[in-house]
Amino acid sequence: MLRGSAQAGQMFEFVSGLEDPSRALTVDEVLAPSASSQWRPVGSDNADFGYTKSVIWLRLRVQNASENEAWRLHIHENFFQIFEAYLKGTDGEIQVLEQLGETSPFSDRDIDHPTMTAGFLLAPREKAELIVRYWSGGSSEISFSLHTAREFEQFAAQRVAKDFIFYGMMLILALAAFVAWLATGKHVFVAYALYASFGLLFIMHGDGNSFQYLWPNAPLFNGYASIFLGSGLIVSGANFARQFLQTAQYHPVVDRLLLVVIVLPIVTILSSIVVDHQIIKQLLVPLATCAVLLFVAAGLNAARTRFREVRFYVIAWVGAVLSSAMMTARHMFGIDIPEEVQFDSMRIVFVLDAALMGIAIIDRFDMIRRAQRETLETLLGEAQRNLSLTNRLRNLEEQYGAVAELARAQRHNLADTVHDLRQPLQALRLNVKELTRDGYGDRSQVEETLQYLENLVNRELATHVMPGNNLTADRQGGQPTDISGVLKTVGEMFARDAVAKGGALRHVHTTAQTTLAPLTLMRIVSNLVGNAVKHTESGQVLFGVRHGGAGLRIEVHDTGPGLAQEDFKAAMARSAQLEGNAEPDGYGLGLAIVDELVRQHGLEIGLCRGRRTGTGIYVTLPTAKLG
Repeated sequence: MLRGSAQAGQMFEFVSGLEDPSRALTVDEVLAPSASSQWRPVGSDNADFGYTKSVIWLRLRVQNASENEAWRLHIHENFFQIFEAYLKGTDGEIQVLEQLGETSPFSDRDIDHPTMTAGFLLAPREKAELIVRYWSGGSSEISFSLHTAREFEQFAAQRVAKDFIFYGMMLILALAAFVAWLATGKHVFVAYALYASFGLLFIMHGDGNSFQYLWPNAPLFNGYASIFLGSGLIVSGANFARQFLQTAQYHPVVDRLLLVVIVLPIVTILSSIVVDHQIIKQLLVPLATCAVLLFVAAGLNAARTRFREVRFYVIAWVGAVLSSAMMTARHMFGIDIPEEVQFDSMRIVFVLDAALMGIAIIDRFDMIRRAQRETLETLLGEAQRNLSLTNRLRNLEEQYGAVAELARAQRHNLADTVHDLRQPLQALRLNVKELTRDGYGDRSQVEETLQYLENLVNRELATHVMPGNNLTADRQGGQPTDISGVLKTVGEMFARDAVAKGGALRHVHTTAQTTLAPLTLMRIVSNLVGNAVKHTESGQVLFGVRHGGAGLRIEVHDTGPGLAQEDFKAAMARSAQLEGNAEPDGYGLGLAIVDELVRQHGLEIGLCRGRRTGTGIYVTLPTAKLG
C-alpha cells in the first residue's frame, strides 16, 4: 500500500526475483503463468544475486493508497549495462517506463537524474505491478525506493546540494595541494593532489554525476570507469604513502610492498583488455581493502620512530579502513549495508581523510622547519666553537712559526759563531803554547785574537742568553774602523794554516777606514780568507782593500781550483750547507755567513772578473776615510 515514499526495507516482503541465464527472456515470458514457479522472494532489504552473468528480473506489486498520481521508481545505482522498467496494470497492459542499454547516452534517460529513475502514473486505489530487468557489469546488488514526484524532487535537490558541497571541499583541497606544489616544489603535494582528485572522481562516479556532467556521451567508458578510477585511487594512495612517509629512505621493505600495490592495479587495467570486467571489479574490492590496510600498517611502522611526523596520516587512514571494510563486507560477504550508507561513509572518510592528510603535510613541514632551525642553531654553535678552536690553532701555529724561526735563527747564529771561533781559537792556542813554552811569541796577536773571541761570545750571550741586556759588542758608537788592523789580525790568524799547506798568506797594507763595526768586518774577512786558505793546496792567498769609483771593497784572491758563478751561488746557500754535505764543527759555512752579513748591512758580494786561475771574491765596504 503506497501512502508516500517507501524504502526497500519496507517493501522487501512484496518483492520477488528471477534469474535469466539466457538473457533472452522478454517481459511477457517472465510474467507468463508458466514462469511463475521461477520467481523467488528476495527476502532482504536489497536484492543481491552476486557477481553473475545472468540478467535479473524483479517484480513488485503495489497499490496506491494516497491521492498522489505521479510516482518515481528510484534505483540507487548510477549505471547498469542493461536497465529496463515496466508497469503492468490491472487490465494486463504492459507499459515501458525506461529502456536503457550499455550504449545508451545519459540523454536517453526520461528523468534527468544521476541515478536511474523511472516515472509512472498510478491513480488513487489503483493496483499495478512494477517489473525491473537489469544486468550490471559488476555486482548484481540493487537497492531501490518509491517516491511521489514532489518528494523525489525534494530528495533530488537535497542530494545535489550534499554532493556538490562534498565535491567543492575535495576540489578546494586538491587545488590547494597543487598550488602548494607550485609554491614549494615538494612532490608530496602533487601526490596528495592526485589522491584527492581520484577520490573526488571515484565518488562522483558512484553518485552518477560523472556520467551526467563529465562524459554523458560515453556510456561504454562509464561502465569501465569504476575499474580505472578504483585502480587510480589505489595507485595514488600508495604513491602518496611512499612520498609522505619517505619509505624509500626510512623503510625499504615497506617501500617495496607499496610498489607492489602500485604495480598490481596497473596490471589489472592492462589485463582488462582480455579479462572479463566483472571479474576485475570483483578483485578490485579486496585489493583496495588490502591496500588501505597496508597504508595504515606503513603509517604505524613509521610512527614507532617518527610519531609526530605521521600522526595525522595514521588517523586519516584508520578512518579509511572502516569505509573500506564496509564496502568489502557488502560486496564480498553479502552483508546487508545500504548503498547510501556506504557512499555516505566514503564521502565523510574522503573529506576527513583529505583534510587530515593536508594537516599531516603542513604538520610535517612545520616540524621539518623546526628541526632545520634547531639544526641550524646547533650548527651555528658548532661553527662558533670550531671558529674559536681554529683561531686558537692559528695563533698556536703563528707562535710555533715564530718559535721555529727563532730556533732556526739561533741555530744558524750558533753555527756561525762556532765557525768563526774555530780559526782564532786555533791560532790563540798555538801562540799561548809558544808563550808558555819558552816565553817567545807575539803578545799583541794574542790580545787581538782574545778581543775578537770575547766580542763574538758577548754577542751570542746578548742575543740568546740575556736578550734584555745592552751588550752590543758589534758596535762602537759610530767610530770608524781601521781596516788595516783587522787585515793584520786575520793574516796572523791564518798564517800557520797557509804555511802548513805549503803556500803563503799575504795582505796588502791600507790606511782606509770604514763605518762597518770591527767585529763584522773581521767576520767577513776571516771567513773569506779561511775559505781561500782551505781550498788552496799550493800557491798563495792575497787579500786587501781596493779603491774604486764606487768606494772600497775587500778582495780575497787565491790560486786554488777556481769557482764558477753557479757554484759560487750554491756555496752561499745556507740550507745546502746545513742539510747537504756540511762539514762537522762548523766547516762549510764561510760564504753563507759572509752572504748573510752582507745582506744585513746592505753590502754587495761577488766574484772578481778577469781571473784566469783561482778565485777572487770581493765585498763592498762603507767608506769612513780614505788613506
